[in-house]
Amino acid sequence: MADKPKCILVGLEASEGFTSTPALDYAVALAAHHGSCLTVCALPPSIYLPISRTGGGLASIVKKELDALEATTRETAKAAARLAAGAGVECVTEQSLSRLEPRSARLARLARVNDLCVLDAPGKGSDMKSDVVEDVLFDSGRPVLLVPQAGGNPAPKRVAVAWDGSARAARAVDDALSFLQEAEQVFIVSVTGEKDLSRMAPGADLAAYLVRHGVNDPQIETLTAIDGDVTARLNAFLSAEQVELMVMGAFVHSRFREAVLGGVTRTMLQSAPAPLLLAH
Repeated sequence: MADKPKCILVGLEASEGFTSTPALDYAVALAAHHGSCLTVCALPPSIYLPISRTGGGLASIVKKELDALEATTRETAKAAARLAAGAGVECVTEQSLSRLEPRSARLARLARVNDLCVLDAPGKGSDMKSDVVEDVLFDSGRPVLLVPQAGGNPAPKRVAVAWDGSARAARAVDDALSFLQEAEQVFIVSVTGEKDLSRMAPGADLAAYLVRHGVNDPQIETLTAIDGDVTARLNAFLSAEQVELMVMGAFVHSRFREAVLGGVTRTMLQSAPAPLLLAH
């Protein structure tokens, strides 16, 4: 994404009594910063189930409750649009309301026609939100930017790239290029002690590539994972260097759709102290 994002998508879980979320605040500010069009896709609350999963009898019993959840979802989308309009951002609203497919399916399709999808980071123990992240990441072909509860700077000045030389990491770098070009300081971070990096594309080669693409003086950092805990070492580095955006490739254990995120990826998205841009 060498060009600045022109089309930004944010996924927002509906709730009664609308309150903004870190992802929505970040996406609105990012769209305002770049003059982008923002699409808000409201997802029904996580208890919402497609009818195909409930069975005919139960479906008729819960229809009234489903109607209420769908009304809440529409109101959430409208409230988010008003928030965006108040910030001077062009905004389109969508609702993921099909009762015949998973609630994140519409969001994943929309992500394919947007430059970037912004979501709230799942946090520990939030399996339903993790499923949404995985659906968009695996099915859209687009990068996902996860915003932690503490929020983040939509124009980050200090950005780190988790670099293992893999194709996934290279894809993430390309998707994050507009952020990297605007940053004042970029770190290329490799962690030893967890896997064999002998065949990786060296960080120095990535640094040369980034300089040719207008990135200011990338700094190479090689860290050691104590007891193999890559996540803890990365998070310690992010905190110490006051990094405002982390860029990394999303590792998966299987090539099938039911694949699960790799251990480092999953723990990073649940605990990263800064927004996390993932690409697969």
